[in-house]
Amino acid sequence: MSVQIEFDLRSEGEALPDAFLDARGLDQLFDSTRQSVGSGLRRKFHKVVCREHGAGPRFKISGVYDNEIEQMEIQYHVDACCQRFLLQVMQTLNRRN
Repeated sequence: MSVQIEFDLRSEGEALPDAFLDARGLDQLFDSTRQSVGSGLRRKFHKVVCREHGAGPRFKISGVYDNEIEQMEIQYHVDACCQRFLLQVMQTLNRRN
């Protein structure tokens, strides 16, 4: 079983009159985020499975681009089959390599 990644990326707030990103630029930002975060997670977790259950980790990546301040906040939600595997996944996630 391999890593599962789900994305929920959206924008909120009223865009500024001279906004840095238009609708197309925002779509490109979301696509780029999916590609870079997704490939990083797949690279780190392609061989990581629970020894006891044989399951891989599941990630939900939530991102909100705030049009008013032109910033994006990303949050990771991690699911695992058991507490021991969740700890292993979090240790792997927090490693720099």
